[in-house]
This record gives sequence, C-alpha cells and structure tokens, in this order.
Amino acid sequence: MGKVQDHKRAAKVKRQDSAPEKAVKTDRLEISGEIEECLPNTMFRVRITDSVLEPMVGKILLGTLAGKMRLYRIRVMPGDVIKGYVSKYDLTKCKITYRINTRSVQAEV
Repeated sequence: MGKVQDHKRAAKVKRQDSAPEKAVKTDRLEISGEIEECLPNTMFRVRITDSVLEPMVGKILLGTLAGKMRLYRIRVMPGDVIKGYVSKYDLTKCKITYRINTRSVQAEV
C-alpha cells in the first residue's frame, strides 16, 4: 500500500477509538403501568404499577404513544399493560414505548 492509504487507515482507526459511547439518558424515569382510559388524539390515562420512584406507584398520568408505536400504529386499549418513561422535569405526562402482550403471557400459564 502507498503512503496515502496508510495515512487514511491510521486516521480512520483514530476516529473509531475516540468515538464517544452512546449517551445514557439520565433525565428519564422508567415506568410500567396499565391503561385506564382512552382519550382523543391517541392519548391515554395510565395508572402506574411499577416505577423507579416509589411515590409514583398508583398515580394516574396522561400518556401518549412514542415514536415507533405511533409510526407502526400499535393499538393500545384499556386494560393493556405498558412500559414507558416519564421526564424528570414533568411528572404528570408519560410516553408509552411498549405494549406487553398479555394474551400470550396467559396462554403460557
């Protein structure tokens, strides 16, 4: 190989070594909950069943569908168990990121 290719290869290795790690989002609180009520405009009332913060359990939040859930039009109905997150800056709203399929869980039992 020539000098130019060696130079480019060394620069590429240096860039890959100094690449920053994926940032962990620390301004989120992960939650699990159950859909209480469907509201207009793909909004939901969500009752928190499990959270990192103990005082959040039992509260009812206003939830909306997050990116891929909205994109692929995943249906969420009252009684569904969901996972999501709450911003630590606004503890009254949540984003729904995953719907747990309770039918397949019941079939396994």
